[in-house]
Amino acid sequence: MAQLNQALRRPDLDLLDGAIRSLPPSLWQERMFFMGVPDTDLRRYTGNFPATLRQEKDTHPVFVLDHHPAGNLLCPCSSRGNPRTMRYIRKGCRLDLADHVMDRDSFLVETFIFTMPLDSRFSRRLFFKGRVPEECIRGGRR
Repeated sequence: MAQLNQALRRPDLDLLDGAIRSLPPSLWQERMFFMGVPDTDLRRYTGNFPATLRQEKDTHPVFVLDHHPAGNLLCPCSSRGNPRTMRYIRKGCRLDLADHVMDRDSFLVETFIFTMPLDSRFSRRLFFKGRVPEECIRGGRR
């Protein structure tokens, strides 16, 4: 019965392949990639990321590490990083569910992991870019 309840609450997003532009946090899944998180919000959630607040570009993407009933475990992403020590989403990767192709390597900044509650205030400005296939994640270990 518990599995049935879970299935009813979490629809099969594969049925909407390519049509998803935004999602409420309760439907987020592991390895989803979103863009548009304001740097000021990231600084508030992580304590120290990004290191500098820029005028010309003031957002970063986030990657969903895990989904829990109380919230989603996220990390910010950056176009700068060390492929020997950091995991990254490789350039050219075609993401599932939204048909987005990564235009650059995107490093998972897992030193600044945070939990985002299942509250739409944080997510209403985010753009869903897709779910990252496991084979597109390269680099360091988790």
